[in-house]
Amino acid sequence: MRSYSEQEMYRVLGKEMQVSETVEERLEQTYRQIRAQEKKKPRGRKLWYGAAGTAAAMLAAGVFCVSNPALAAQIPLIGHLFEQLGGDVSYPGDYSGVGAPLAAETETDAGAGQEALMETNGAQAAYTQTALAETNGEQAAYTQTALAETNGEQAAYTQTAGGMTVTLSEVYCNEVALYLTMQLKTEEPMAGCLATWDDGSPILSLNGQLQFGYSDTPALLETGELSGTLVDDCTYLGMYRLELAESLKDYTDFYKAVEEAGEVYDAQTFAEYGDLIHVQELPEQFDVSISIDRIIGQRKNPVSIYEAAGVEAPTQETIDQMSDEEFHAWQAELLEQVPDYADYPSKYQNYWYDGPFAFDLNVSVDHDRTVTVPVDKGVEGGFWISSVTRTPFELLVDYSNPSGQNAILQVLDADGRRMTTGLRGGRDSMLSADGHDVSRIDVYWVAWDDFEGQKIKGSYFDEHEMNEEGQTLKEVLDNCSLYHCEVALE
Repeated sequence: MRSYSEQEMYRVLGKEMQVSETVEERLEQTYRQIRAQEKKKPRGRKLWYGAAGTAAAMLAAGVFCVSNPALAAQIPLIGHLFEQLGGDVSYPGDYSGVGAPLAAETETDAGAGQEALMETNGAQAAYTQTALAETNGEQAAYTQTALAETNGEQAAYTQTAGGMTVTLSEVYCNEVALYLTMQLKTEEPMAGCLATWDDGSPILSLNGQLQFGYSDTPALLETGELSGTLVDDCTYLGMYRLELAESLKDYTDFYKAVEEAGEVYDAQTFAEYGDLIHVQELPEQFDVSISIDRIIGQRKNPVSIYEAAGVEAPTQETIDQMSDEEFHAWQAELLEQVPDYADYPSKYQNYWYDGPFAFDLNVSVDHDRTVTVPVDKGVEGGFWISSVTRTPFELLVDYSNPSGQNAILQVLDADGRRMTTGLRGGRDSMLSADGHDVSRIDVYWVAWDDFEGQKIKGSYFDEHEMNEEGQTLKEVLDNCSLYHCEVALE
């Protein structure tokens, strides 16, 4: 039985997981099929296969993030997930050293054959590891127990319900978002039945709410994002991210004024009554209670509404021949036969694990890595940039467009490169800082016609330094934008 040194443990934790040639080949085959299907897609109405249908089209059947069983077994220690997941989340970056460990005394796998004593409250950790021997030439599965001392008391960051164990690992908070890492471990394999994003990571979401100590209104977990990876058939390591702006707003006076005026909630209403939305400062430290009701995944092979209703799926030609009224009436008739098809989660489109899982945290806000620059520059009644906030992972542009003009926000970094939203998408004002020099930025508003006509839309300038006229993207934007300001963030 071999004991591993601390240096060896760190080498294991620092390894990049390699994907086998077989997996690469299967992925490429899937991508070729997807591209071929995209070329064949007809315009007009599409067959309804439910919300998970699009995600399922991106699958590579049976492909997981780890194809090497030996590496899959060497799961990162609880308390070190930020640095392991930093490159695989929607807003990637160097997360090493930013998180405060939560898991104090947490058994991550009953009957484990590996123990890791982690550093807590400045105490020196002593890492040891026990590996099961090879059997019949195959690497035996590693199991792991992560232990740490916190005054000898059992930590409250691991809970089990509905066939799943949730272990919270670390928490980090800056002025823009709250980040939480976690391990989800199931009794039965979840790999192979879940739909994945196009990078191979499973599509999972949390259903429930967070109650912040500084707010009377709970935030829905569904408004945040869970990104992560499967390290074996039953173990998912993930990072949850929730933007905090809405939790700091008090709409009481706004709703009262709009209701008394008999107005509808639209862009004009927010422009007229927006001053009644009160925004408080984020406290230096606050409590948060997390209640996870369900953990929901999308089915790899969703059941179409036609299968659920026991009818034959129509051809695209048949659907194209229907009028809009006929099509919608037919879909409504199918839903009457299968009323639970539209539920969320739905047994036809989802797998899920019922909680509850409830955790209480105390969070400290990191101000040292955040820079906010007031701008207050714009056109009265038109576009206005009030501030820009830079964190190690995000760039937030706080803007207003009171007149509701049909225009697109574009931001260039100090090198003139376009900045985009997170890898999973998002709103146009929350951009990923990864790989960008954000010591200085240029902010533009561009009319939609120019956005399309000047080749700003799409990836043209991501692949070409200049257009046919010899103009850079910045030069194009300087010439056609409706609004421009430069912001220094050093």
